[in-house]
Amino acid sequence: MMPTAKPTPERLRVPHQSGAPTIVRRWLRESLPDLPEDCRDDLLVCATELVSNAVRHARPLPAGDLCVSCSIDSHDVEVRVVDGGAPTRPHVCTVDLDSAHGRGMFIVSKLSSDWGARSRSDGTQEVWARIPVRLNACPSVP
Repeated sequence: MMPTAKPTPERLRVPHQSGAPTIVRRWLRESLPDLPEDCRDDLLVCATELVSNAVRHARPLPAGDLCVSCSIDSHDVEVRVVDGGAPTRPHVCTVDLDSAHGRGMFIVSKLSSDWGARSRSDGTQEVWARIPVRLNACPSVP
């Protein structure tokens, strides 16, 4: 059976502040209670990285916030973050495991089946990651 989302808003507006990732993680946990645990964990990590990057590197939307959306289908769950734009687009950096910075998009690229970023005509930026839904990959053992 495919996981289903609880009836909740498919978009969430969060303040462009350091506490935004915590709000988004709580919202995703509540919105997708039937998502397999490993998929939910990957989704939460990717969402945290995308929102953290938007807070750290991008401008807020005109209302001083970010817009986060989530959708699910039979193969993937996708999270999108829209911010007020940034001087650069997110990209995967060479990873320095000793550094506290620069690993976010590397992590997203490894956990997601696909991700991307685009500048929109209104000057905002949208960054997204698609996480595969793996349903009972291992057969049960009697």
